[in-house]
Amino acid sequence: MTIHLIKKMIFISSSLLLAGLLAACGAKGSQKSSLNQKQEITWLTSAETPTADSVKEYDTVSTEQIDFFGEGLYKIDGKNDAQPALAAGNPIALNKAKTKYVVNLKKGLKWSNGSMLTAHDFVYAWRRLFNPKTAAQNANVYYDIKNAEKINLGKKPVNSLGVKALSNTKLELTLERRDPYLKETLASENLFPQDAKTVEKYGKKYGTSSSRLVADGPFIMKGWSGTNLNWRYVKNPYYWDKKNVHLDKINVQVSKDPSTGVKLFQAKKADNAILSGYFVKQFKKNPDFKSILTLSMSNLEFGTSSNKNLQNVNLRKAISLSLNRQELVGDVLSDGSRAATGVIPKGLAKSPKDKTDLAVDAGNLLPYSTKEAKQLWRKAQQQLHKKTVHFTLLTDDTAQAKNTGEFVQSQIESKLPGVKITLQSLPAQTRFTKMMTYKFDMALAGWSGDIDPFSMLQQFYSTFPHNHAKFNDKYYDQLLNKIQYHDLNNLNTRWSDLLKAQKYLLSNQQAVVPLYQSSSDYLINPKLKGIVTHNLGTPIDLTHAYLSK
Repeated sequence: MTIHLIKKMIFISSSLLLAGLLAACGAKGSQKSSLNQKQEITWLTSAETPTADSVKEYDTVSTEQIDFFGEGLYKIDGKNDAQPALAAGNPIALNKAKTKYVVNLKKGLKWSNGSMLTAHDFVYAWRRLFNPKTAAQNANVYYDIKNAEKINLGKKPVNSLGVKALSNTKLELTLERRDPYLKETLASENLFPQDAKTVEKYGKKYGTSSSRLVADGPFIMKGWSGTNLNWRYVKNPYYWDKKNVHLDKINVQVSKDPSTGVKLFQAKKADNAILSGYFVKQFKKNPDFKSILTLSMSNLEFGTSSNKNLQNVNLRKAISLSLNRQELVGDVLSDGSRAATGVIPKGLAKSPKDKTDLAVDAGNLLPYSTKEAKQLWRKAQQQLHKKTVHFTLLTDDTAQAKNTGEFVQSQIESKLPGVKITLQSLPAQTRFTKMMTYKFDMALAGWSGDIDPFSMLQQFYSTFPHNHAKFNDKYYDQLLNKIQYHDLNNLNTRWSDLLKAQKYLLSNQQAVVPLYQSSSDYLINPKLKGIVTHNLGTPIDLTHAYLSK
């Protein structure tokens, strides 16, 4: 769908290091779960849940909890592919342009209160999503649904949305333009169905506590007041695939401090712990340690619009070539992060032709070469008529950001004599605000897009608000326009243009210097089997999890 930044995805994770599956599930899981033992776990989460209303959800914490009790037409599996969930099969295209589809639902679907779940529940939820009165923060992400944008802006009535219930089990969807990632989009939490009677019963309070909810997923939420730090999930007896759900109870506990989580895990009072900083290095070799790549890229960004020296492409290239990213992720971060090879993270997209990962297909666009860096720096010195340049590098005030900043400073200054870097650590919001003034030299910043790799390239489109460098290149803009609109009728051509745009952005212009692809790190009870991980949505899926002996 039309690509916009999804702010909630800053910490969204992938399963590249786990190959999508920590243990077998399905039939084997059924056998294991039949063992005569208690199927109850305690699961730690990092913060209080802002909302349990799937339409209003916009952050990773809410996403994680909604995935326990909610489900949509499709669900992302351990291979990062969208598989039918409430849908009975794949979307069926009704026209050559692939802008009109029918999705058939499974028969006999029910809500946790026993009432029937039908195609009308999707129509209701989606209309609510775009209704300006709802003020859903992620509504603009799905503007490729026919009339969605105009409805959201108050220019068309809600009932003009391009979604219809042709029957209780048949949903018709009309798009503004083709969506090459339609199934993945339809797996989004914001597009989960909602029971109209329940939502209207509680009005604005819907999703503010577990008593003001109804579930269609594997579990039912209990004991959540909206502000408390402990609640639980119990198995949903009306879930369509309940025979493959093995956990009877999941006790959720908020643990904001990693050290507290580790203590609970080591005392066997929790079945997971969320790691960061020092704890990642401490437990890296522990057999219970699991590192999962995210779709978030950490970049060295240039304030080229305000610093004339950085408008020199040879200087920008020299800076990139001077950075040993393998050393950064191996010795400084040491947390499972992946050295960047491009601006598009690994695990985001697969080729329509042979399913090759885009990051693999693109190759390494960010080589490390001190020799070439020095050569380009000498060229830049001649062009700038300067022997020395000085920059201020903005970082967040976290330990990891400071360490990364010190590494970048050391690498550049030691390999490009005459380039001086001053570090300035700021609170994240202050750093971001300063970048949005477009008046800075350099900054360390993170970026996560959505399902379409275009969202990673869009940040350097000339008029995009988060184009902090104010990078303005007609050829690049033309390429992106072609990708977003004209290439939708030929996905192989679109793939080629995605590769071409990324190569031009980095190899030709070095508009940005990607550093590494972040990871999420955990300790997980080795007896907890059947866990699935993926890169879209919640990093860990417990739907088919079970405790073994």
